[in-house]
Amino acid sequence: MTRKVWICAAFACALLAGRVDAATTVIYRCTDAAGAVTFQNDTPCPAGHAQQRRVVEMASQIPAFVAPPAAPVVPPAVPLISRLPAPAAEPADSARADDAAAEPPPALFACRVYDNSRYWREDDTPPPRCRPLQTVGIGGLPGMGAGQACEQVSDVCEAVPADALCSTWETRVREAEFRWRFAQGAAQAPLRAEYEQLFTIWRDSSCGPARPTTADQNQRGTATR
Repeated sequence: MTRKVWICAAFACALLAGRVDAATTVIYRCTDAAGAVTFQNDTPCPAGHAQQRRVVEMASQIPAFVAPPAAPVVPPAVPLISRLPAPAAEPADSARADDAAAEPPPALFACRVYDNSRYWREDDTPPPRCRPLQTVGIGGLPGMGAGQACEQVSDVCEAVPADALCSTWETRVREAEFRWRFAQGAAQAPLRAEYEQLFTIWRDSSCGPARPTTADQNQRGTATR
């Protein structure tokens, strides 16, 4: 009897350990009175918002979105007096080439839909939408013999300023990740593909995480010799 109890206790501990290892977070889908949808993690929706709550596991082959670290403060270089000849310009040119290799991400336009929801796209010419119109049927009442009608409308788009481009891309990537992890069933695959694409664009741009230059790599290689 004691052996059975010990085995059950060990099994329960293993389950608990597995749950601890699986990192989870709570994602909230918030819809305001105008129908605009936002996502946020670990913080309930503000008052007056319709809320959907979902606990998701963050363990994934896709790296979770991490904002780039702040640029380190580098003190000004102190000139050294030496009889040695000046170093060749090639390593410096190579380092500058590495620094300039990462280009800014594509320009973004903030677009607002007729229902007051907003999104970002990489051009300012979104396709027109069909805005439903209220129709009436027999006796002026909705439903009884009423048809369907809509009005062609265009979303209003404005260019994101250059000084806000990086932060906007970070928000775009973060919201794409939330949409993917919040989705269920067949909706997950296309949303995951969208997140992967946006994450790669952000990561490889000048807004992404800092990457070591050739000079940094050479310095580390010299230090290990």
